[in-house]
Amino acid sequence: MDPETVNADLVAISSLTSGISRAYEIGDILRKRGITCVIGGAHVTALPDEALEHFDAVIMGEGEGPWKDFLKDFENNCIQKKYYGPMNVSLDSLGAPDRNMIHRNYQYASINTSRGCPYSCSYCYLTVFNERKYRVIPHETVLDDLETLRDESIIIVTDENFIGYTKKDIEDRKILLRKMIDRNFLFLWGCQTTVSLADEPELMDLMYKAGCRAVFVGFESTSTEDLAEVGKKHNIGINYKEIVNTLHNHKIAVIASCILGLDNQKNGYHKQLIKDLKEIKADFIRVFLMTAWPGTPLYNELNKSGRLINEWDKVRKDIPSIKFKNYTHNEIINARKEVMDSFFNKRNLLKVMLRWVFIERSLITTFLKISFRNRISERIKNNRALTYSNE
Repeated sequence: MDPETVNADLVAISSLTSGISRAYEIGDILRKRGITCVIGGAHVTALPDEALEHFDAVIMGEGEGPWKDFLKDFENNCIQKKYYGPMNVSLDSLGAPDRNMIHRNYQYASINTSRGCPYSCSYCYLTVFNERKYRVIPHETVLDDLETLRDESIIIVTDENFIGYTKKDIEDRKILLRKMIDRNFLFLWGCQTTVSLADEPELMDLMYKAGCRAVFVGFESTSTEDLAEVGKKHNIGINYKEIVNTLHNHKIAVIASCILGLDNQKNGYHKQLIKDLKEIKADFIRVFLMTAWPGTPLYNELNKSGRLINEWDKVRKDIPSIKFKNYTHNEIINARKEVMDSFFNKRNLLKVMLRWVFIERSLITTFLKISFRNRISERIKNNRALTYSNE
């Protein structure tokens, strides 16, 4: 969309923090041309007054409900400045998305089967939203959506936590998985979940039969002190090696997510992290720099101590955007690179593939694709991070 030439009565935008400067630029141009513009997302939910300097209205929280209210007001020429949608409303009437409107450049199709997370990890952007009740999307809606993805080879389930948080949630997931198995979908899929999945053997078996081959698990750190620092209490005391081993026994690979740059981590911690992650036999890793998203407890804490770099273009999980306690910006960029390189190299990749060649060969091709793309993307990320840190 070119804001200088677009012909519209109304333009709606959603933006992450890293793209908010461009969103504001677009909003300014549209308003000068007399086009009403509205924005939503986590960033503007945290900073609505900032957004209103560039947009006519802000939709905070979960969007579907307030979007309908906004459209009614727009039609009646009486829009308000702020609209709010709580994250505790039923999703029964949500409906499936119109996938014709999704850009085709995405490598993998994605789908949502639930929303909400009751945890309050200090770094998580979800803490910006109040009343984060876990809710499931009706099974038939999910299945109808999955039917449109039947020809895909791999899809990503984007739930905050696919398995939920209670025994009732887990039983609901089992029912959904059995329905997916009955539909005989041939695509493979991955999802995000918590370490508690390892306590549910029947659920893991059903996930595998329904096509799940990998789970993204937020380990965040192998240090108890680090977990306490960020409020991830549900991981404290967990034996990650046993968790990974259990998931492997159920033919599910593990992508371990970790945060680098926490205050408790001394300079050189990343070397211990490499050792720990290899010992627990994580198949792949994602390493993010400690990032303070606007409105989160971490953001508020660092803002008080003057450690934020409030340049929104730099607020990304692979670019230093805070003043770290024990690392310089260049040191932490190089530390992250060292961790990633230790996993995404030919020797370690071969080791991971040999782990799975006799267990689940369908993962081998996927591993190769992920590794190839990672080598390219990591070069881009490192160059971008070094460029920003040296400005």
